[in-house]
Amino acid sequence: MNLRKMLLVAAVATLVCSAMAQGGGQGRRGGFGPPDALQMTGREDVQKDLVLTDDQKAKLSDLRDKAQQKRRDAFQAARDSAGDDRDAMMKAMQATMAKLAEENAKDVAGILTADQVKRLKEIRIQFVGTTIVTQDKEIQKDLGITDDQKAKFTDLQTKQGAAMREAMQNAQGDPQAMREAMTKNQKIMEDEVGKVLTDAQKSKLKDMSGKPFTRVDPPPGGGR
Repeated sequence: MNLRKMLLVAAVATLVCSAMAQGGGQGRRGGFGPPDALQMTGREDVQKDLVLTDDQKAKLSDLRDKAQQKRRDAFQAARDSAGDDRDAMMKAMQATMAKLAEENAKDVAGILTADQVKRLKEIRIQFVGTTIVTQDKEIQKDLGITDDQKAKFTDLQTKQGAAMREAMQNAQGDPQAMREAMTKNQKIMEDEVGKVLTDAQKSKLKDMSGKPFTRVDPPPGGGR
């Protein structure tokens, strides 16, 4: 494996691990989109807010373990099929993450009560922020996102992807540099998405976030 591919694999692996760790509260967002419903249930503060039962926690934990293995398999498949093509690798992972997120949401809904599902959606909106509208189809429907707005979101995601690929090259596999680049890139994305939404949509999204969620992140290295 040449140096360029080794750096690519290391960088993408960092992003995948970040996405998987979000349920444990280690990061606000990963490189493949906002944390999904299942990942959110891995956070102790979310479990407390939802008042999950021991049985629910056990079932959700089992689902997260299975989902984590699916992500590992998807990463391996993307790496094997893309070769040195980093664009193909990132696109394959993004598509897989989106598909897994939809599957996870259905599985979670089968374990939680209707009220818990609603509250989890509210918490996720608060946790992720404005960029949640770029990938969550249910929220897009609720807000009445137009085809023109979706096209603009896609364009923004393409630009964000290009910026992240450049950041990965500059980081040379340094995890800290990658995290800093992701944080900076995400802030820019939030600002740009906010410009696409109408005032009415932004107001409705705020209303959809429900009562304030008390977020309590564990210290570095302390989450699952």
